Amino acid sequence: MSTIIAIICGALAAPTTEGQDTPNSGLGSRGVASGCYPFASPRCGLSETYCQCADGRFYDYNGKKGCNPPGAIISESVTGIPGYTCT
Repeated sequence: MSTIIAIICGALAAPTTEGQDTPNSGLGSRGVASGCYPFASPRCGLSETYCQCADGRFYDYNGKKGCNPPGAIISESVTGIPGYTCT
């Protein structure tokens, strides 16, 4: 009987994720230290590659290093990248 009570008490004390923020996209959990990945959108006028990062900003693609780390900041959002034509 004491084993059953111990199991029940342990389950009640276990932490839950209820009420915690979780990212609604994969941007919050990139597999690289920078949290960035390559981004291009030729159909929207962006034939160059940029880095889209977990902070929501877009940065220069950093040559052979790619997005780990990214280059200089380009824009706070995709619509601010020069040449972007989609809305």
